Amino acid sequence: MSINKKEFNLEQVVKLCVVVNISLFLFVAFMLTLFVYFNITPMIYYSVIALIGYVLYFMLLKRQKVCAYMWCVYATIIIYMAIATICLGYKCGFHLYSMSLIPIIFYSQYISTKTDTKDPNPLAVSIAIVAVSIISSAIAIINGPLYEINKTIISVMLACNAISVSAFLIYYTKVIVDLVIESEKKLNSIANIDLLTDLYSRRYMINYLEEYDADDEGWLAMADVDDFKKINDTYGHNCGDYVLNFIAQKMKNICSNCVISRWGGEEFLIHNGTHDSTHEVLEKLRREIENSECIYKQQKINISLTIGVAQRNADGDIEEWIKSADDRLYYGKNNGKNMVVD
Repeated sequence: MSINKKEFNLEQVVKLCVVVNISLFLFVAFMLTLFVYFNITPMIYYSVIALIGYVLYFMLLKRQKVCAYMWCVYATIIIYMAIATICLGYKCGFHLYSMSLIPIIFYSQYISTKTDTKDPNPLAVSIAIVAVSIISSAIAIINGPLYEINKTIISVMLACNAISVSAFLIYYTKVIVDLVIESEKKLNSIANIDLLTDLYSRRYMINYLEEYDADDEGWLAMADVDDFKKINDTYGHNCGDYVLNFIAQKMKNICSNCVISRWGGEEFLIHNGTHDSTHEVLEKLRREIENSECIYKQQKINISLTIGVAQRNADGDIEEWIKSADDRLYYGKNNGKNMVVD
């Protein structure tokens, strides 16, 4: 199962990008002060251009153009990395920026699939970034840096670059892991909850019963809405959905100590872990449904349930247990409906 675009939290990704953009702006502004102090002319000019760019990039984020923003950041940082490495040498650590760009590129591919934008081909872009890093470092090693600065400043720049890259990777990784965990929770919720009735899904109930201790007591009830096809044919499928949701809410109120699932169509499967008051609870549910006023568009819809009940069988086989409840349900369907058969 893939994450639906509705479940993709684009706003949270935009917030992450805003934090990244602010951090990049502040870092470049800080480094600009060093470049001005040492009169590193190419880096002064490009840093000013980069700062203007980061201000303009906020407009992309405001319009939620996340992939376009990432492409702009890639280009800005790659050029910054190359110029800085050639001007000051690889010992200043500007080539480390490539380490922070690569994981973002692969995440941008995921974002592109959720926002219908062009796939950035992360493998090709990553190779290009590594190539730029290697080439600029090689130029600096072979020809030497264009500007000579003392070893203390080199150490300061290396520390700043290493700390900023490490801090970003730690923060970025944490945020992405949190997003993955959140997405996993949403997927589990989608898989385990029936969206129409807000009851458990068939998948959840099967897993639940398979994990249920075979030695424990309990009963299963298969409930079916009587003449549901007639309701759909007479009042429309929207009315049918309304009826299913109406019945589901009644079930949750009356069978509050039970595990209830929408088994399929108009069928519901109910489990209780005790033998106490089995018939009384289900009979109360049946009467409540029969006597309730289900009003849809100012029309009263007459509804009733037939319910088949089965106690836990001796061998603990789940399929046989469900079949036993289902057989009793069909017995009730063929013998008058609107009854509890146990």
